[in-house]
Amino acid sequence: RHLLQAGLTWSVGRVTLLMLLASSVALGLAMQFDWVPGWADLPIAVAGAALPYLYIQRCPARRFRQFEENFPDALDSLARSLRAGHPFPAAMDILAEECEQPVAAEMHQTAVEGNLGTSWEQALSNLAERMPLLEVSMFASAVQLQNRTGGKLNEVLGKLAENMRESVALKGEVRALAAHGKLTGAVLTVLPIAIAAIMTIVNPSYLSVLIHHPYGKY
Repeated sequence: RHLLQAGLTWSVGRVTLLMLLASSVALGLAMQFDWVPGWADLPIAVAGAALPYLYIQRCPARRFRQFEENFPDALDSLARSLRAGHPFPAAMDILAEECEQPVAAEMHQTAVEGNLGTSWEQALSNLAERMPLLEVSMFASAVQLQNRTGGKLNEVLGKLAENMRESVALKGEVRALAAHGKLTGAVLTVLPIAIAAIMTIVNPSYLSVLIHHPYGKY
């Protein structure tokens, strides 16, 4: 599931081999240095083994953001295809050819599953599992409901695309406002360490009081 969400074509066996290789390299490097204590070899090996998995865990966030930004345009294109008279399977094929990545890859896989492999309800459920976003779940629910009860799906998709654009704009504004606080926190965290390092080089006796003098220790 994590590999599918990250958009990687790796197999589980390949990931396992990468984790074993990273663990072996980390353990070998740790054993080469005498200053590394023996009890630290195992934690270092575990940390090395976790690097490939952490990379896989990091990839979906960027891919989800790209999907979220391009998905409203894809829904508008799908709504126009339905309004022009195309059936839903054909509209999904057109959407997979015209929209940008990563939406194109997910729509293509969903279209293949819906047309050849399984039912459209299961294909849309698989799409919502691969892309665990609220917008994708709403799209899948809207299409599944329309298949059972009927109705104008193009109007529903148009309204859904409009709401998604407003949500993406709001999230972008929140990220912009939060960036100032994050930058301030990073500066305030690094500044004391940087000043201490500079003072150690420029005037070592200034900070040595904190280590050698009893008042400095207190």
